[in-house]
Amino acid sequence: MNSHRNNSWSLTPVWLGLVGLAVALRAYHLPGFVVNNDEGHWLLYTLHKQLLFESVRNSYPRPDILFPLLATVPLKLLGPNELALRLWPMLIGSLTLLPLAAFVFQLTASRVASVFAAAFLAVLPLHVYYSAQGIPDSIALFLGLCALEFLLRARQTKELTNFIWMGICLALALLTKATALYFWGFLAVAGPFLFGDRRSRLVFYATLVLSALPLALVALVICQRNQTLSFFREPGVTGLFGFSLVKVSRQLWYFARFYDVLLPVAVVGAVLVVFRATKGSSTDRQLLIWLLPLANLAVAPFFRVGLVELLWLVPTVCLFAAVALNSFRPQWAWSTAGIVVVVLLARSLFGVPLPYPGRARAATAYSTAVLDRPAGWPSREAARWLLAHTSPEDAILFTAYTFTDPLLLELSASRRVIPNGGENWDRLRDSANRIKYVVFTQDYRAYAESLARYADTHFTLPAEAQFPNYAIYDCQKDGRFVAYADAYSGGSPYLEQGVEFLQRQELQNAVEAFKKVLEINPAQPVACKNLAVLDYQLGRDADGLAQVEHNIRLGIELGVSYGVLGQIRERQGDLAAAQAAYEKSLAMDPQDPVTRQLLASLKSRLHARKK
Repeated sequence: MNSHRNNSWSLTPVWLGLVGLAVALRAYHLPGFVVNNDEGHWLLYTLHKQLLFESVRNSYPRPDILFPLLATVPLKLLGPNELALRLWPMLIGSLTLLPLAAFVFQLTASRVASVFAAAFLAVLPLHVYYSAQGIPDSIALFLGLCALEFLLRARQTKELTNFIWMGICLALALLTKATALYFWGFLAVAGPFLFGDRRSRLVFYATLVLSALPLALVALVICQRNQTLSFFREPGVTGLFGFSLVKVSRQLWYFARFYDVLLPVAVVGAVLVVFRATKGSSTDRQLLIWLLPLANLAVAPFFRVGLVELLWLVPTVCLFAAVALNSFRPQWAWSTAGIVVVVLLARSLFGVPLPYPGRARAATAYSTAVLDRPAGWPSREAARWLLAHTSPEDAILFTAYTFTDPLLLELSASRRVIPNGGENWDRLRDSANRIKYVVFTQDYRAYAESLARYADTHFTLPAEAQFPNYAIYDCQKDGRFVAYADAYSGGSPYLEQGVEFLQRQELQNAVEAFKKVLEINPAQPVACKNLAVLDYQLGRDADGLAQVEHNIRLGIELGVSYGVLGQIRERQGDLAAAQAAYEKSLAMDPQDPVTRQLLASLKSRLHARKK
């Protein structure tokens, strides 16, 4: 292996530049977009730490206790807002370059290879995106990489101190985010390959077991007090355990999409290592063990198809990409590294499309684009405006997805704040409630379509009161409180019940709850979409057809509606109609892997029939 070694001091400006670049990408307009749903729950855990052990509404306990403890200090100093929540992930995410570089250097003995790996991580869109959010995953990765560094030192020196530090870092990683269990599992499998002598293996496995005990104890305490953990109540997890080629193919698609141009370079490195290992290179045989984490691509979808789990493949991909470049001639290595960094930097700056995470679309919900982050401090600026334009007697009505919103939390101490606008919308019927403003968050025309339509018809939208991800409507008429006799409820209580039943796989109860929603609001999009899917799942083709036709007529969730229509037609044997429906579904959502798989399978059947 050509190491391209350099004196460490000569690379100091490079290291400073890389860390500076990492900070700049992650800190740019950091408070410029309102917290998303996941961040909102971490904000709530930080403000009310008892909720780590107790359930409240749709927030459930979890054993990942370290991040809420860390976030306490900035929240005390800055208040419950975006910047305070994102400060630690941004800083620690930027510093993750250093333990990654140390890990690569330990395996390659090349400082240049470690620089390559750090440069790739500095601009990797996936890592930039998650390091700029108030969630703990980038912190967990940092601690996992620190554990790797101490593991390699322990392997080399056999000193107990390094094993202890490995265990501490690993325990902290697990308590920061339980997805570090993927990494823990890799170490458990890799142990016999990492340590040849019996004593070191025993110490390693003892350390590994002890590192998992804090997480296990916290989870046990939670389970003693509650019936469930947050993981088991997530819509993407509940009822979907199990292996399927569709889920694995989707995870592989995400993997290729979000590691982008770095992935083929890493593949070249892996091929070179395999080739040299077969030729007898002991160094390369030892590197092969670091391909094992790729098993996560098949294991993770067993539980949930997601992006954040892909962060745990950073060590493998960056290592083998660095190994590939370290095998080139210096001029080729630096040129290729420069091209990769420029491409990844462009992806981070201008964006990689993200999979649709749910109905509430935050500013960053579809793209990793750093340059798309709006300037300002939305929740703080909106709070100042509302405080200046209301008195303590006035009420502010918030729409759905808001009980963890930083604006609501900021105002609740000094103003009458009414959360969940859909559930409390009928309070507008009585002017004595003194509802002065209605505040919508994120893409409210998607998740609260009927309420937004009512607000557009009856209220005014002051231009000076609009902030990134917030729309503030004035409910008064000529500065006076009025009663809106025709104000209606969006059926939110039944909607929440329906979602709860759906998560528990009580499908018939979910159907009944969603039907009650549609009696109140026939255009409620969540209920319309779920009823169509449930009718198909329960084999009620006639009801399903009626529902999807209703959805299509109103323009509700067209991608899903046409997809369900295609499945019903396919089950009825009308393959031509099914194909047309799938194609219309993909016209609405071209990246939907489920519909793409269904269409490909159907075309294969049609082709076989023609033969």
